[in-house]
Amino acid sequence: MRLRGVAIGWAIAVAAATAADAATGVNVQLFQFRPGAIAVKSGERVTWTNQDDIEHTVTAGVPAEPDGRFDFTLDGKGTTASTAFPTPGTYTYFCRRHQHMRGEVKVN
Repeated sequence: MRLRGVAIGWAIAVAAATAADAATGVNVQLFQFRPGAIAVKSGERVTWTNQDDIEHTVTAGVPAEPDGRFDFTLDGKGTTASTAFPTPGTYTYFCRRHQHMRGEVKVN
């Protein structure tokens, strides 16, 4: 019985850690940012991970008006990039190569 309690506790801890990681991470997969919108606290870092075999970018702003806050190239599968968001607000971003790909970071 004691071993089962330890296993259940471990499973809950792993699930909580995974949920926390998901809150600050965005996957780039199948020509989409997943999740498309994410909320973080001021000062938190967001990490984008390319799950596709092709290059994508994470570029601040919208296609008609990139705003220069960040512009990352994710060369291929497994490539990551991250940035911190110290100021509250809503930050939009897109992929320069595939401009239909768009996302948003809301900083509280």
